[in-house]
This record gives sequence, C-alpha cells and structure tokens, in this order.
Amino acid sequence: MSSTKKSILGMEFVFVYRYRFQKKDEDRLLDAHTLWREWKLGFFFNRHKIVGKRNFNKPKEWTNNLVNMYTVGVDLLIWKMWVTINKGGMTLELKDKKK
Repeated sequence: MSSTKKSILGMEFVFVYRYRFQKKDEDRLLDAHTLWREWKLGFFFNRHKIVGKRNFNKPKEWTNNLVNMYTVGVDLLIWKMWVTINKGGMTLELKDKKK
C-alpha cells in the first residue's frame, strides 16, 4: 500500500493507491479476502465519524468530540485510489514490525 499524508489549512489529506497484484506477504492475507474480493469499476464516496484531537486523552468525552472524515475514490478493476479528508480528526501512526 502506498500512501501520502498532507496537511493544508488545518485539513488533513491522505492519498492512497493500491494495485491488485502487489508483492504480497503473510500480513496481507486479509486484504486478499476483503479489499480485492470483488471486481469493481466506478467511483465511491463515504462519510465517517472519527474521534477528534481535542480531549483525546479523555475517552468518556469522545462521543462529544466526533468530526467528519470524507473518502472519495475510484475503483478500476485492478487498481484503487482514494483520498480521505478530515479537519481536526485524530489519526494514529502504526509502525511496521521489523523481521
């Protein structure tokens, strides 16, 4: 998976593109059964609620601190590309474990 994160005017943009026949390893077994299960052609749009950065350390207040995250993308059978946009949403970085 290839992704790029940019922050512009307080908004966070994440650009992602995937290719069906990328080099696979044992950690990508789930992707083969979820992301590439169907052959699709078209555009998509989704809106999700995510936890905001404000008061993130207080989990009891998360329901009062939800922000919108929008996803716009395109499916082209063997290639997918999407952009997620949010303002004030909390994102956590995951480190890949080294083998």
